[in-house]
Amino acid sequence: MNITKIVIGGAIGVGMISLISYFYNQTKKLQEACYTIVGAVINEISFNNMNFDLLISISNQSDLSFKIDNQFYSIYVNKMLVSSIENKEKVSIGARNKSTIKINVTFNPQDLLKKGIENITSLLLKKDSLVIEIKGTLSLRAGIVSLKDYQIDERLSMKEL
Repeated sequence: MNITKIVIGGAIGVGMISLISYFYNQTKKLQEACYTIVGAVINEISFNNMNFDLLISISNQSDLSFKIDNQFYSIYVNKMLVSSIENKEKVSIGARNKSTIKINVTFNPQDLLKKGIENITSLLLKKDSLVIEIKGTLSLRAGIVSLKDYQIDERLSMKEL
């Protein structure tokens, strides 16, 4: 009788350790999810309005599907904050799959003049001198596994986009 209880207890213990180890490894893979800015779609560039969609690809290396929500981004042009965005779109990414998030950025280039950036015409016409930075956070959720404040921090010139 005692040997049976020990064997059952040991099997339960090994099963719990295996399950905890599996979820730990999957959480680690979620933390290592790859993101890259894959491009931008320019909707409008004028002296009064700049409107473009940043396209961010997120790759899921884990065995768990996850959802992205609570997206907050700050967009900088040549180190000047031009827009703060809360993206309420929820995105699902399947296990070992990837998806692209579209973030719409709109601002008035004249505001850059107010913030001290001179020669706005040159910036708009010379795409290699216009540097876009995106900094933000989002949440990843996969069942009982949740990562809050996953950091996005990327810097590219408009020419690269």
